[in-house]
Amino acid sequence: MDDIVGRRSGKILDGTYPPGTYLPSAKKLMEQYGLGSPTTLDRVYKLLLAEGLIRRIPRYGMLVLDATPPVVDLVLHNPTGHGPLPWPECCKLAGLDGRLVTDSVAPGHGDHEVATLLGIEPGAEIVTRARTAFAGDVPVRLDEAIYPRPVVEGTPIATERKVPGGIYATLAHAGHSPAAVARRTVRARLATVDETSRLKLAKGSWVLAADQLIADERGRAIELLRIVANPARVQFVDQALSL
Repeated sequence: MDDIVGRRSGKILDGTYPPGTYLPSAKKLMEQYGLGSPTTLDRVYKLLLAEGLIRRIPRYGMLVLDATPPVVDLVLHNPTGHGPLPWPECCKLAGLDGRLVTDSVAPGHGDHEVATLLGIEPGAEIVTRARTAFAGDVPVRLDEAIYPRPVVEGTPIATERKVPGGIYATLAHAGHSPAAVARRTVRARLATVDETSRLKLAKGSWVLAADQLIADERGRAIELLRIVANPARVQFVDQALSL
């Protein structure tokens, strides 16, 4: 069995079975290695699972993992502001090149959940800025920053993909100075079909999802930031918080 484990892990490490793909079916593996009983294969699976080389995905099979993926600490509380630490800085701390690309800036209408969080009427006008974060060339995080339209009306936040001076400085200049993280939730859930495609995940993968609500000095909600991240490449971190 040790020889089988060695050959199997070797094929994972040498790229024969690259990260993000699935191992052949149990039937094919048993035929390939001449196994007469699924018990031996189960033992192989257990060893590979313990080594962190595969993960069992219900209904799909054994997903091959990157043995040593670099993980980026996404610092949710930026010491110089109320949003996360800039993504390139987070990646730099992990020894990676990082970039955050604004994919779209679009007007719309808030659904019931968004309206409740932002304290606006359902169907009220909003502006959504959608972004993708890359670690190297790999997309590892998706963002949606959502604003009540009256808050950003007449500012580059509502129309431009790049905001001179930054989002929070622009909000402050418009009379909505970010003052507090009013609410933050973090949870794990199954990736949607769109998230699976955009983050290049295997079917049945899980993601980390965080919602962060920023309020101004009057307690008015001015930004809802929704982050979806690949948990194998990103972890959420809070540090240097006052008690």
